[in-house]
Amino acid sequence: MRLTMSNVLQRFSTSLTLKIFSVCFVSTHVPLIALVVYLFTGFHNEVVPVLLTVLAATLLGTAFCLSSVWSMIRPLNDVAGVVEIYRSSGAVRSVRSQRRDEVGIVSNGISTLIAELDATLSQLRRQATTDVLTGLGNRRWLKDIGTLEINRAARERTPLSVVVFDLDHFKSINDQFGHDVGDQVLMMAGATIQQNLRPYDIAARIGGEEFCLVLPKTDIDDAIAIAERLRSQFEAKTVGPLPKGRVTASFGVYRGDPVSETLKSMLMAADRKLYGAKNGGRNTVHSEVARSIRDARIRA
Repeated sequence: MRLTMSNVLQRFSTSLTLKIFSVCFVSTHVPLIALVVYLFTGFHNEVVPVLLTVLAATLLGTAFCLSSVWSMIRPLNDVAGVVEIYRSSGAVRSVRSQRRDEVGIVSNGISTLIAELDATLSQLRRQATTDVLTGLGNRRWLKDIGTLEINRAARERTPLSVVVFDLDHFKSINDQFGHDVGDQVLMMAGATIQQNLRPYDIAARIGGEEFCLVLPKTDIDDAIAIAERLRSQFEAKTVGPLPKGRVTASFGVYRGDPVSETLKSMLMAADRKLYGAKNGGRNTVHSEVARSIRDARIRA
């Protein structure tokens, strides 16, 4: 294969090894080149001028070598910084290089890998905390985000209510009409919940047909109103072969005390009211206020 100047330049631009070797070769031969030029230009060959010339050429060659190598590998320092920032804070920063050698390949490759890794991890986090069928959060997500909201309500001294509800006779829907229809009912329930909640409300599917709402800045009356709105909308829906009014839900509403109660205790209290709604004929809303709040209201 015939070697042309364009091939040599292309090879040089795409090879970090060739660049470093070339710089090192030139740098180490600068003293010799300077000495030859000095002698052939007719200067006197006394020892001191020769030594000074060689010394100056050596320093010049060393400086040229170090600065050239640093400019060639400096993008790797930027890449290391991007990796460290991502490891410490999770922030994604892009490093793009126009170079075609190994440094450019590594810089662009690592930048792309970090972006892809972050996207994959974000997707995995969503999958780990989201119920695929309804699009709501799952029990694990509810535990984390609900605890944060209770702590915030305790700090800010704002009301917080919890709603737990079941779809009535859901097992019989699966048995009579099949699981496909049951899945349609669950998807309808998820969509209805999302359409009727405020941006800061929290909704999760915590069991087969059991759902939970954590309602920040919400007193008992507003929580009951939200539950009643959902109850009436479920009753008005028609899903597949199910007749209108077949999909209903029973609700337990509890206005908790964020200062003295945990998410677990609030859910248990709301669950007790849910069983009261079921025993009371289903398709109803039963509610309760934390005893500490009732006592405070009586004293006030």
